[in-house]
Amino acid sequence: MTLPAILSFLFALGPAAGAPAAAPAELTRALTAGGGTYPDPAVMLPELTWVLPEEAEQAWRKVKHLVSPAAQAAAIRRGGIEQLACRDLIDFKEVAKRAGADFQFRDAFRGRSWARPALARLLVRSLDRFRQEYPQAALSVGDIAQPGCGQVAYGTLVQQWRADPADEAASQAHQRLRQSVRRVLGEPTVVEEALARDFPLEADRFTSPATPILIERRVLGHSGWDAETDQPALLRTATRRFARDPLPSKPKRAQRQVAKMLKMVKKLLEDGELVRHELARSWDPVAGVERSAMVQHRVDRDRGRQLLVVATRPQLGQLDLSQVAELRIAAWRPGKPESFRGETRWRPLRDLSGAITGWDRWQMLSEAGHVSHDSGRDADISFVTINNQGLHKVRLRPMDVTATWRWLQILDETARELGTPVEQVLVGKKVRAWLARKLPREAKDSDLWRHTVQMVPGHDAHHHLRLAPPTASDDAQALAELRGAPANTASR
Repeated sequence: MTLPAILSFLFALGPAAGAPAAAPAELTRALTAGGGTYPDPAVMLPELTWVLPEEAEQAWRKVKHLVSPAAQAAAIRRGGIEQLACRDLIDFKEVAKRAGADFQFRDAFRGRSWARPALARLLVRSLDRFRQEYPQAALSVGDIAQPGCGQVAYGTLVQQWRADPADEAASQAHQRLRQSVRRVLGEPTVVEEALARDFPLEADRFTSPATPILIERRVLGHSGWDAETDQPALLRTATRRFARDPLPSKPKRAQRQVAKMLKMVKKLLEDGELVRHELARSWDPVAGVERSAMVQHRVDRDRGRQLLVVATRPQLGQLDLSQVAELRIAAWRPGKPESFRGETRWRPLRDLSGAITGWDRWQMLSEAGHVSHDSGRDADISFVTINNQGLHKVRLRPMDVTATWRWLQILDETARELGTPVEQVLVGKKVRAWLARKLPREAKDSDLWRHTVQMVPGHDAHHHLRLAPPTASDDAQALAELRGAPANTASR
């Protein structure tokens, strides 16, 4: 049987006709109930399109340059932009380990460590040279790019799950994911429930280890088909996590917060421009049926906010709370289409008659979003600090200015020698001013200071290195050099 035939058999195209009407409480359950498997006919999984990193970067740049949020959303959906995945990125964390480059890494779970080979080679070589002059100094690497590259959205962690017969744990995780996919607001999604204690590396995020966590893994696409396991060889997901944020126990304080939220929703409905208003379906694993939902997305560009209303009926004019299943409020940024910064989800609690008795509130766990970092030629790196204290912290006095400047010089010199120059080094306003006070005149007269080191908000805790776009030959040569320290590649 051919792959298209298999997919046609396994996955139903679009929402099933004649889905039963739902009460708001039932629709809320369809959005949030975790567990269970989706029965045949199941949700369709889109297929990933593997492209060169520069092609993905250009595609996202075109979308971000569109002025209208509605045009951006339409371009993403119709153009299959989220299904683009970069070939030939390598996991720099693994490269550094095998090459003996003792970079520290900001975290062990976000997975944003994928780089073009030319960038990986530059960092390995530069650290080797830097170590000859500063053998005890530490450098910490933060975000580079996510697996398969693409837009790094707020609150979102992209992962790739492989069916690997040589790795039983990975294959089991892949299989559990595939078997749990269902449709949530029209998108193939896995909804899971957890507690804060299930994330020990992030304990400082939560007030209590018993805090409920909602995990939402949207399947961006699949690649290939494993005939032995009869399942997609690779699944790519975008995960967002929400922690339950209870309203204050004092009724008046809780009422004030709800009133403030509803006032904001009203303004967004009145003043926000319509991005989309469409019918979507969500599978209710408890009842075993699909629920219909009307999804309305509005953006208020002036206030920098956006709203998503999920209801059982179209919301025209004033909001009809009797039909609402969920309200989602987030910040909006023009360069981050379909990215929901600081999203808060409000769900009405109802009695048996459907009357609202309270509200349940969920706050998205924060993850950085980036306008760049979409093709593996950008990396966030710490400044050098005295006694290696406060890496990735917004503190100026502990910065070792002399060592930091030498690190930037070595990056610039090494990149030129390799034929892949540094395009930009981005630092914050405070950092630029601090360096200007501390650096000698000859440093500030250099091209590196005057043209390459640029001031961009949001870079006080680290510097952002951007490599000029490498050629295919640059990456091939870099990969050949790094093969002495082989690494996984994000490819088909």
